[in-house]
Amino acid sequence: MIRRIVVAAVAACSFLSLGQVVSAAPETPSNVHVVAVTQTSITLAWDAVPGDLLSYEVYQNGSMSRIVGGRTTTKTVDNLQPGREYRWTVLARGRDRVLSAQSSLVLATTAARPPDVTPPTAPAGIAVVHSGANNVSLVWQPSTDDVAVTGYEVRLADKRIAMSTGPSASVNGLKANTDYAFTVVAKDVGGHFSAPTPISVRTGEGADPVGEAVPLAVSDDVPWGLTFLPDGSALYSERDTFRVYHLTPDGTKTFVATIPDVAGTSGEGGLMGLAYKDSWLYVMHTTATDNRIVRFRYSSDVLDLASREILVSGIARSKFHNGGRLRFGPDGKLYASTGDAQNSANAQDLNSLNGKILRLNPDGTVPWDNPFHGSYIWSYGHRNPQGLAFDSLGRLWQAEFGNSETDELNLIRKGGNYGWPYCEGRCGLHDRALLDPVQTWRTFNGSPSGITIVHDTIYVAGEAGQRLYRMDIHGNTVTVPETYFFGTFGRLRTVEATRDGNLWLTATNGDKDNTPGNDANTVTLIKLN
Repeated sequence: MIRRIVVAAVAACSFLSLGQVVSAAPETPSNVHVVAVTQTSITLAWDAVPGDLLSYEVYQNGSMSRIVGGRTTTKTVDNLQPGREYRWTVLARGRDRVLSAQSSLVLATTAARPPDVTPPTAPAGIAVVHSGANNVSLVWQPSTDDVAVTGYEVRLADKRIAMSTGPSASVNGLKANTDYAFTVVAKDVGGHFSAPTPISVRTGEGADPVGEAVPLAVSDDVPWGLTFLPDGSALYSERDTFRVYHLTPDGTKTFVATIPDVAGTSGEGGLMGLAYKDSWLYVMHTTATDNRIVRFRYSSDVLDLASREILVSGIARSKFHNGGRLRFGPDGKLYASTGDAQNSANAQDLNSLNGKILRLNPDGTVPWDNPFHGSYIWSYGHRNPQGLAFDSLGRLWQAEFGNSETDELNLIRKGGNYGWPYCEGRCGLHDRALLDPVQTWRTFNGSPSGITIVHDTIYVAGEAGQRLYRMDIHGNTVTVPETYFFGTFGRLRTVEATRDGNLWLTATNGDKDNTPGNDANTVTLIKLN
């Protein structure tokens, strides 16, 4: 059976309330100029615009790059490429959220980097500063290079098992009471590696809180959604092949079905989130025209494709920013994350399902107690949210990809506005109607995709950050993030808690295209103790 649920239009637009007077746009920022340049950064400044401003937006090559508060008139944009010309404009946004015209265009070129022709020196003086049952910490003297050292790798049998940006590293997921022979190498900006320096380590007895990593399965595609079944086995999706597999705790992998009507976007779309409940498998996927949520009957290891029901359709698709995570809450409702489909205005538009957290009944109808009558929308003002998880109090936590600077971990409130595109990261200093994240990361250290919660400890899988973060929940806050598996598996997509309190973790290397079967990824058991 195919059923389409039509979303009722929200009576009040998110931009203007009924009868609100449209304000004039702020003056255009003037005197935009460059005050400093390095190989990887450019610092801009401009004259203050009169009036009460919410923010300034810095555009790089025609796309919004950075946001600063309305009282700030300078910004350093980092993480740029050496010797490259960049085009800059600045816009002002008033308290009523109306944007000014763009400033005059300013051109600036980062400083050139000299050729790097010599490998770095080998790390020296390697020492073990901590050796637990499953985790080891190493330190060494910094390497030198003719240009610059960019990082280090710890290797086991010539395979990278950890990396770092400075002269120390943690190696995680090791087997207890075992001898290991590691090497450490330095890497420079030219891509050269130093000679290896060996170090021998023996792990201790017992078990660490984040314990041994045990391989479960390999995939030549992108393992995206993962949901556990009552017997402790799981179903997972491959984004670009559109296939669903069954995986048991002992690593037995079985093909289940290819989901019909799925299409890629030459980027991040395809077969995404999965959630299982009461003999139904819920699926979020991209089609040739939209993103949608469907469900199929699943029993006795068989997915009945003829039983498909289309619950929500018409969610805009795009090359990037498709969201895609599904999670059932303790209230029995299905929650879904949707991206802004690369149109930031969608996030604030309550007539759009994009840039939102959605909440629906299992049969696809709209719950009566949703905050906006007749709408699936539970919260809004999101850019590209993916991770969803509930704590012991039934509260929803969410992880969100930032624009160019700041990723977020949010505690979601019913009807809450999380600020995009008016702000990135913390918003409350600029507009108290916008909700602040609980935790933020620089985008190159995070790109948080999947999250899960075990005994009120949050685990966050980072893509660009290539690491797993661990934080304990304390009221409405979290502890300082601890980093695990930095560089061990590469980019990380999904982390899910097993029914016996461990983790399954999926890698997502090669996820920048929709070519099926051209990747090398893993599903790994992480033992928690």
